[in-house]
Amino acid sequence: MFKKIICATDMNIKGSTAIVKAVQLAHQFNSDIILLNVHEEFMTKEEMEMLRVRVGTIQEEFEKTAMQAKKEMKDVLLSLHAEDVKVEFSIKEGKPQKVICEEAARTNADLIIMGTSRKPNISKYLLGTTASYVIEHAKIPVLVVPLPI
Repeated sequence: MFKKIICATDMNIKGSTAIVKAVQLAHQFNSDIILLNVHEEFMTKEEMEMLRVRVGTIQEEFEKTAMQAKKEMKDVLLSLHAEDVKVEFSIKEGKPQKVICEEAARTNADLIIMGTSRKPNISKYLLGTTASYVIEHAKIPVLVVPLPI
């Protein structure tokens, strides 16, 4: 049923419930998983120049952040005994809600899995959440996994 699953994660340890669900479904349907981690803080070269920041220094920091995120994703998968699941790691920059939808379309994914927090936040009421944006804009089913109570 699901050949390719995108699991969007911010690598918050509590948020790994979405990864757990992705691995369970991958085992059940013999699916591939794309673990997607989106970093909004990445800046374009022009933005860095406007801030008078050395582009090389910032780029090195971004690369370190990306490598750390990939290591954390691998560690979570090892703890879930997902060695038999084909997993691709994707680290992107941009607005998470838009990147998740774009990557789902680009990769021809069948399902998006993502977590959500239960903590109310005034900005969520004013701006909406990443999950609500993805649910509204994705062209495929979205499974939102809440944090445990």
